[in-house]
Amino acid sequence: IICDEWYIDIMTAKLLDPQRQSEYEVMVMPNLYGDILSDEAGQIQGGVGTAGSANIGYTSAMFEAIHGSAPRMVTEGRAHYADPSSMIKATAMCLNHIGWINESNRLEMALEICCQLEQKIKITGRNTGANNEEFSSYILDWYLNPNLEAEYNKLSQ
Repeated sequence: IICDEWYIDIMTAKLLDPQRQSEYEVMVMPNLYGDILSDEAGQIQGGVGTAGSANIGYTSAMFEAIHGSAPRMVTEGRAHYADPSSMIKATAMCLNHIGWINESNRLEMALEICCQLEQKIKITGRNTGANNEEFSSYILDWYLNPNLEAEYNKLSQ
């Protein structure tokens, strides 16, 4: 394990540096700094709507979307276009945490196929893309595919 310490202002800059981004696997910090950096990291990897979050303590854990409940989309009448990827990612993290490793891995693979590798159905947050029910069904179809791992390996090469 390599440990390094950074002030929050420099850390936000380092996270934007393409040559440094891949160096960070785990970050430990107070809640406010974690909220700021998790939003920034989420945006870098595809948008805050695609990143899950974990708060893990000694006796309990909580998993959630890093962006919250998308209240602006609700007030604009676009709730059914909200990207479910962050909640699905958080679900995969939870499954891994409770020891359901195979299920977690399958969900991660299905999500990666749908969001990055195949992208047969795209969610845009507007009526120009799929709604969240259609996109969730797309992910679920891949998750339930008995050939998921072989197809994932083909697509990711």
